[in-house]
Amino acid sequence: MCAEIEITDGTDDVLESLQADIRRETGRDVTKGMLLERIVANASESDDVASLFDENPNADQ
Repeated sequence: MCAEIEITDGTDDVLESLQADIRRETGRDVTKGMLLERIVANASESDDVASLFDENPNADQ
């Protein structure tokens, strides 16, 4: 298990917002680690995750 990762302030704000949404909707507290684990698990099952790192992400627009 990784004890620490560096994230931007913006990403931290998004994680905190997601935590608040989950708490409000379910009454459960979740840690940022729990959120990140779920996000990574879902992304690893996606066929489109590599497209997030295309050199020209606006090519289809």
